[in-house]
Amino acid sequence: MTDFEFLLINIYLLSIFTLLIKTKTITQIYRFLKIFIVIMFIYLIVEAISQDIDILMLLLVGLPLVLLIVTITQAEVLLIMKKLGLKKNKLFVNTLEDNIKIELIKSIDHLSGKQIGALISFEKNSSMDEYISSAFKVNAPLNNEILSSIFYPNTPLHDGAVIIRKNIIVCAGAYYPPTERLDVPKQLGSRHRAAIGISELSDSLTIVVSEQTGNISVAVDGYLDLDISKESLLLYLEKHLQN
Repeated sequence: MTDFEFLLINIYLLSIFTLLIKTKTITQIYRFLKIFIVIMFIYLIVEAISQDIDILMLLLVGLPLVLLIVTITQAEVLLIMKKLGLKKNKLFVNTLEDNIKIELIKSIDHLSGKQIGALISFEKNSSMDEYISSAFKVNAPLNNEILSSIFYPNTPLHDGAVIIRKNIIVCAGAYYPPTERLDVPKQLGSRHRAAIGISELSDSLTIVVSEQTGNISVAVDGYLDLDISKESLLLYLEKHLQN
């Protein structure tokens, strides 16, 4: 076995392993492995060029690996595209009808008044399948009763996020990688950090209700607007989830 073949096999195995261990409890390890895989893949390309590997053979064995690496680093690729301004065409936007907005505001108002923590994301153009796949599937219409019951204290899905797609509660109990920014106030909890994190990796809009204060915040485009009113929340919904 040549050094090139040994390296190729190990990158394949490490990539598959990385894809399988993607869980909320090992976020930092998962990110390190993704960086390590990309570095190894670049080294593999350099090795292929230096050893004058046949192009056809390289394509046959390398293309599946490229697809695997793209799958693993999808969030980072989207973030780079977002920073470069290479956003997707608006194939669809998660729009909210007036009656759905009323139900949502009622639910947020209830959760806020009771100081029940909540994390609610609206998928837009960036797919959130990566987070939906490991969450509890709900697939129910967005309404006050269902949304409020999900976040009721001590229930199994209380700590995770709800993801809404096209006015449907797709899942609950989703977990996001928290932001790694150092300028985030220390008093903000895991929900706020997760909200910023997902807004850095996608174009979603995420609502946070603090269980300490009942305050409402919104995260979008890597920015967290703290302690907003119901009127401001409605403006956010109309701006980012408009027809």
